[in-house]
Amino acid sequence: MIPKSLWENKIVVHFLDGRIMKGRTRDFFPNRGFFHLTPTPLLQEDHTPPVRIEIASLKAVFFVKDYKGNKYHKKVTGFEGFSEKTPAPHRIVVYFKDGEVLYGTTHSYGPKRKGFFLYPIDPSDNNERVYVIQSAVKEVWFERSFKER
Repeated sequence: MIPKSLWENKIVVHFLDGRIMKGRTRDFFPNRGFFHLTPTPLLQEDHTPPVRIEIASLKAVFFVKDYKGNKYHKKVTGFEGFSEKTPAPHRIVVYFKDGEVLYGTTHSYGPKRKGFFLYPIDPSDNNERVYVIQSAVKEVWFERSFKER
């Protein structure tokens, strides 16, 4: 039997209206318009059924290491001091319409795509990767490749 941790992802979903939901998903696919989220139980014995999440209602899906995060973690505001050994070759800075800014790398950003994955530049970040919904983005700074410089 495959352990649940191998086929479930811990996620934190940020909606365009500011709401946030935490939970697990087994069926997130970037090219599909929806997925299901099983909310994190408030109590040990709480078994909330999965909720259908429409991608169009989202700002981003954060795939996290844990739900608590680290309130003392200092958010990265640049690329200085970070190695070139990253999961993806292209540096990217995402400016969301709500004012949030993310620094990371990506494999395949395209302004006409519905979304793209961003891998945080800081290995100590609680986010393993972020699926950014293009409609929530105000502006993107994109650099081709570390090796092309």
